[in-house]
Amino acid sequence: MGVAVEEIRAPGRPKSEEKRREILKAAVKLFTEKGYEGTSVDDIAQGAGVSKQTVYSHFGNKEALFAKAVSTKCKQSGIDPDLIDPDVPLRQMLVELGLRFLGLITSPEAVRVNCVCTSSAETHPELGRLFFEHGPVQTIEVIDEYLVTQNARGRLAVDDTRQAAWQFLGMLKCEAHMRAQFNLTPQPPSEVKRYVESCVDMFLRAYAPK
Repeated sequence: MGVAVEEIRAPGRPKSEEKRREILKAAVKLFTEKGYEGTSVDDIAQGAGVSKQTVYSHFGNKEALFAKAVSTKCKQSGIDPDLIDPDVPLRQMLVELGLRFLGLITSPEAVRVNCVCTSSAETHPELGRLFFEHGPVQTIEVIDEYLVTQNARGRLAVDDTRQAAWQFLGMLKCEAHMRAQFNLTPQPPSEVKRYVESCVDMFLRAYAPK
């Protein structure tokens, strides 16, 4: 999931926070390159330059560290309440969220992790659950919260905002996503943006205030 983790914060002294960031950075890199099963806590500790016990003291176990890595990737893509301005014009914000979401799911790192979780679904169902809860579900909750706010302001008329959030993100899994999954030449950014805008316009027509 090859992302910087400087923004992650944890309680404690600065030195402790730095170790936590280094652990998470190493974990993200190794989970992406070697998969979940191929990555050990020892590998992560070595990559972070800390002891195995330090890894456990910060994250508890490998499963929790994997969940945090997935969650971090989603937030750093911009799917984060702190990075969503409810005062920005609705269409503009939805287009921006759509582009952020597509950027997230088409990144090589996210595609690889998704493949790992899918291929391990039968042998390691817990891994799939962790990915689902800390990736897709966390993203849906952020979009849902935004739609609730816009509903309350009268900009939308949505009976079930959670369902609408799934519908919105589901529309965005388009050609760009399939090309990323099959390692094909990406679509030009202009085409991706045009598609996202058309999805947003369709969504706004469906949920326009009466």
